[in-house]
Amino acid sequence: MPCGIKPVYNIENWLQLILYNNDIMKNSLTKYLLEPRNSHSRESLVNNKLFFDIKLAAAERGYFLNIYTPEVDKDGFDIIFDDQDTLIKVQLKTVMKTANVYQWNIHKSLLRPNMYICEELGFEFSPTGTGYQGGVILIELGTENELTVDYYYTDIIILVGIRDGIIDMVNPPSKEKMDALFKELSDGVSHQKISVHKTMFIKAKSPSSLLALIGLHNTQNMDAWKHHIQKMAEPRDNELSAPYNVLKEHINDDLRTLSESIK
Repeated sequence: MPCGIKPVYNIENWLQLILYNNDIMKNSLTKYLLEPRNSHSRESLVNNKLFFDIKLAAAERGYFLNIYTPEVDKDGFDIIFDDQDTLIKVQLKTVMKTANVYQWNIHKSLLRPNMYICEELGFEFSPTGTGYQGGVILIELGTENELTVDYYYTDIIILVGIRDGIIDMVNPPSKEKMDALFKELSDGVSHQKISVHKTMFIKAKSPSSLLALIGLHNTQNMDAWKHHIQKMAEPRDNELSAPYNVLKEHINDDLRTLSESIK
């Protein structure tokens, strides 16, 4: 045996050595991810993890999910998803689970609805009332026992569903917070930013659930709930395909399949 290396005499010592080395690795990983100078490396690592997970979920549905990036980062979104039927612009936000960060600034233009449905959702048909109708993916990293990644998502349809009491959140934001959000979202120019709280996001159970929350093709075939929220939104001038309470129950049943954020 090489000089200076002590033999491992029993299984207990061997297990302690493995656990000790694992703790060193975990502590090193946490330190690396939290180091401000590694922010770009962390962003690249996390984004590649997201892209792999969501592309694999799309492949399980039987298609290739295209992901495009803008040449210039000035319009409030990081990527564009394309499932060959739907294009959606998405902002990515990353947070450590141990960080005391609960809200993020998002461009108003990203969250505002497009011109075709703005009035159904209570927005005016104008440059102030319309936008990209994109979404935000919140990526939460944990390193307590191993590196974990949780995905959260929100967009204008989800926000309207929370605002109007259609979506039954386990931990909903207050009515005052939602009223303030929509007042700010409806006013001002498109390049201004608005603060979105973590309670306004829905946590995805899986990458396939994330696809469904975004509104892209997914293995769970959950698509109708977004359309129903749009038609049920205030002011409610649309003729509904079923009684309001029946549709609300169906929406929350679908969302419970996708997320533990729903009662």
